[in-house]
Formats: sequence, structure tokens, C-alpha cells
Amino acid sequence: MKISIIIPVYNASLTLKECLDAIFNSHFKNFEVIVVSDNSPDNSVKLAKEYRCKVIELSENKGPAFARNIGAQAAEGDVLLFLDSDVVIKNDALNYLSNEFFSNKTNAIQGIYSHKPTYKSLATQYQMSYNCYYIWPENKKYASTLSTCCFAIRKKIFADLKGFNTNIKRASCEDEEFGYLLIDKGYKIIILRELNVEHRVNYSINHFIKKKFYAYVDIMKEYLRNKSYVKKIKQTNYSKVLMGIAVLGLIIFTAAMTFIFPNKIIFFTFLILNIAFLLLHMGFLKFIVDAKGLTKAFGVMLVCYIDAFLMLIGLLFGSLGYFVGRKY
Repeated sequence: MKISIIIPVYNASLTLKECLDAIFNSHFKNFEVIVVSDNSPDNSVKLAKEYRCKVIELSENKGPAFARNIGAQAAEGDVLLFLDSDVVIKNDALNYLSNEFFSNKTNAIQGIYSHKPTYKSLATQYQMSYNCYYIWPENKKYASTLSTCCFAIRKKIFADLKGFNTNIKRASCEDEEFGYLLIDKGYKIIILRELNVEHRVNYSINHFIKKKFYAYVDIMKEYLRNKSYVKKIKQTNYSKVLMGIAVLGLIIFTAAMTFIFPNKIIFFTFLILNIAFLLLHMGFLKFIVDAKGLTKAFGVMLVCYIDAFLMLIGLLFGSLGYFVGRKY
């Protein structure tokens, strides 16, 4: 069984070397690496050409969905492994992947981020912990929300489903949409916990805010376009996150009312709503306390508020954009 590893790159020079070094240090050797430059202006292409890679250079920037599809079309392997350029795999990762596809009737596999690294940036720590706690909780065997940070699928199935939606230009919801399509077609996406990778990323708070806002705008349009909000609501691992958005909306409303019509009832309502918001996130915060300590958890708690606010306004702007005619 041959594995085709597809890596879309755009300004990836700071992390691509470590990503490729890890791949080529793998114990499993029957693989090829396809690096697709999405018209990257840095030296990512030059760096990729120093390795035994197929390098595809796009003449214009078309987004990661298009880049991954182009890589898949050039692939010779039976299995496609999509990796982000800031992801580092372990040297036994491809063995686990090959064994799972060879031994079982597996069609798609979701790898996960390792929760071992501790990040200096609170925004980064929040996002990595959020992924591990909400997207891939320990009690889940199958993924309900797909992430292409580390995702493998049989090439034939990917081709039959015509790949990712190239109308989605940003790295936002193209993977989640494809995951829902897979599930609708009757395929299960196994969470392979042995396939845990490290994420070489460091979000400043400004970058985090910008990235998450645009992602939530695109995600809301996808929910409305495909009516997949029904699927999201049914995902019990996200129920407290969704409730948190509604509670934060009420917190903002009561905060405004406190300034306009100051009285004790509104103020105490404001306090109670904040307690409710924190209680909804208590399991997540305990997860961080246990793994990273109390200081990190306090910092992450503040980012919980920021992210919930970004979800709220992103969903509002996404809805507005969708209904005025811009479906993507």
C-alpha cells in the first residue's frame, strides 16, 4: 500500500522543513510527498525541492481546497494523507496509518493534535486545547467534524466525491463541509489516536481574532448553504459551546442594559449569566488545569469569552452575507 502525502503551502517556510524532516524520518517508506504551492511568495518551493518531493506550483492563489485537490489528482498512492505544513508527525505514524487501512475496512482516518506541547501564547494554547477537548474528546471513536490538519482517505472515495469545495477560498470550513459529505454518504471517519501530531503554530491575539472571525463567517454560510447546522446542533460534544454563544449574547445585552438602566436586578442577572458561562466551560477549564496548570487555565478562560464573542458576530455576519446573496 502506497501513501500519498499532500501538503498545501503558502508562506510555510518557517515550519515546512520540520514537517518534511519528520515525514522522511518515518519507519514506513512506501510513500510519496506532494507539495502544492498555492502561489506562495516565500521560499517554500525552494525548500521543498531540497527533498524527494513532487512540487506543484500554482500560478495564482486559489486556496487550500483547490491546492489539496490538485495534489490528489497527481497522487499515485492508494491512500491520500493530507497534512498541514505546520504539522510534525511521529516516525511510526505512517505505520499506524497503513496498518489501519490494510487490516480493517477503514475508509477515512482523522489524526489528532497532541496535547503535550505547552504554548506561550494563550490564544494558541486555547485553540490546541479546544481541538483536543471538543473536536476529539476521549469518548469519541468517530469524528463528527473533519479537520484536514492530519486526515487520510482512500483515493478512490476522495475522487468519487470530487474532493473539497473549491468555491471556499479560505482555510475555514472546506474540511468540515467535506466531512459532512463523507458522513452523509455512509462513511465513518475513525479517530486514530496513535496518529497524534504536533502543531508548530503561535497565534498572536490579533491573528487569532482575524482568523477565527473569518472562519466563523464562512462556517455559518456553509451551515446555511447545506443545512448542516442541524448536524452541528446534534453533536453533543459541542452542546456546551453552542449554549455558551447564547449565554454570551445575553451577557452583552445585560451589560448594555446595566449602563442604560442601572439597577440591581439587571446587575445580578449579569453576574449570574457570567457564572453560567463559566460553568458551561468548567469541564474544558479543568481539562487545561490538569494538563497545563491553573495559571494557563485562567488565561484560557479569558480567551473563551473572546472566542464565544467571535463565534457570535461571525455567525451574525455570515448569516447577513449569505442572505444578501454571497453564498461563499
